[in-house]
Amino acid sequence: MNKTIKYLLSFLFFIQISCQKKKEHQKTKAMTKYEWLDATSAPLGYPVDVYRGGLESSDGEFTSLYSGTTAGSWGEANRGMNNGEKSIPNHLHVIWVSYAEKIFYEADTDIDYEKMIALFRNGYYTPSDGDDPNPRKENYNQIIVGFAPGGVVVVWLSGGGRQVEIGRYEGKKITIPKSEIDALSPGPQKNMFDPGYQSKIMHEFGIVPEEVAKANEGKPIPYGLWDSYRTEYNWTLVTELPNDLKNKDVGIYAYNGNREELFGETLVQKYPKIIPDNVKWNTPQKRTIPGKVDFSWVDENRYYSEIEFDKNEIFSAFKEVSSAEPNAEIELKVTVNIPKTSASVQLISGKKQVWLKNSKIMVRKTKYKD
Repeated sequence: MNKTIKYLLSFLFFIQISCQKKKEHQKTKAMTKYEWLDATSAPLGYPVDVYRGGLESSDGEFTSLYSGTTAGSWGEANRGMNNGEKSIPNHLHVIWVSYAEKIFYEADTDIDYEKMIALFRNGYYTPSDGDDPNPRKENYNQIIVGFAPGGVVVVWLSGGGRQVEIGRYEGKKITIPKSEIDALSPGPQKNMFDPGYQSKIMHEFGIVPEEVAKANEGKPIPYGLWDSYRTEYNWTLVTELPNDLKNKDVGIYAYNGNREELFGETLVQKYPKIIPDNVKWNTPQKRTIPGKVDFSWVDENRYYSEIEFDKNEIFSAFKEVSSAEPNAEIELKVTVNIPKTSASVQLISGKKQVWLKNSKIMVRKTKYKD
């Protein structure tokens, strides 16, 4: 056997082994299972129903998202029926009806498997409550699929104290054949096509609150709104407390559905080697605009502050302070008054500052101290 033949045989053997290892690796990845619950979400006032379909995994596993009318708030988990140890999905194929639009949409798309599997595998740290101040390791346990007007689809991964967007996808308008509709048995699926039922859902106050229905009446659907929630800015929360006190933990709840419970200054100082930078309250990073923030601190008592922002005001403020430099560092500064009864809020970037005067601010002393 000459050298050329030996080389070719060796090369072919190497290729065969490499392909086999790749297949085994892919098979192992496909077989990796985690405990999670499916859920759906829709913006307040814009309920949807999944007609059929759901989340698909590369090993053939399927999780249906058909579970009844989805209402509530954007990013908020609603429904969910299939809890258990399951493969992580890599594809979404679903048909749903948007009752506000009286339109059916279909999304048939790959979703970010690699991002999800990494998050499931690594978990995250979150502050502990009560008597145990040590950082607590948590796992993600929910995959939420949100449906907004215009065919917008967003997937989040969620766990206690944390929710992160996986990706934004888009459905297309479709028409279900009349023959298929006629063949449906009387019940929830067939009701989705009934104009009277569609109208009833929009005026069912258990699904769309009366004040929301009245506020939306006669107004056009704000297409693009939910995409605007996804705009990121380089901002950090700053808390100025009386007597040079330091915050203990911080919560950030964004309009786009993301949620973070972060370690405050006292915990970061106490556990500097344990707490990762991405869950420290003052680590600079790009984030979407918050709808609410909260934080606590301790002196002789424990105090808790919560700030709920006016949506129009805070979006306008972020736009204003970043108008000259989109990547500018921005501080969302909360200053608590000396009596510890209220606070003021402003957005600061360089010499620019905008007061957020319409924020709802609450500061209170709690009944316990850590």
